[in-house]
Amino acid sequence: MISDAALGSLAALGARLKQARLLRNWTQADAAQKAGLSESSIRKVESGSLHITVGAYLALLDVFGLPTAFDRVIALGDDTLGEALGRNAVRKRARAALAPDDDGFDI
Repeated sequence: MISDAALGSLAALGARLKQARLLRNWTQADAAQKAGLSESSIRKVESGSLHITVGAYLALLDVFGLPTAFDRVIALGDDTLGEALGRNAVRKRARAALAPDDDGFDI
């Protein structure tokens, strides 16, 4: 289940992409052609739809001249909760250690 906060964030991203398109004086058809997407995909992105691929967002960012903007989605240092949990977590071993006299060979 996606939270209301996440849905709001996606809607805000769509609105910012629409604003970027309008600042360039592009129609949805212009943006679609330049990004290699359908006009329907542009409408979905701009409305913050969940039913569109992340690739569509990346294609628009690229044609707007912002190809690395997606790098800032979770920038280093943004996930303070995850970093705190990682520092305090006891690491689990992937597999049990071999006994000192057991080298794994049956001879």
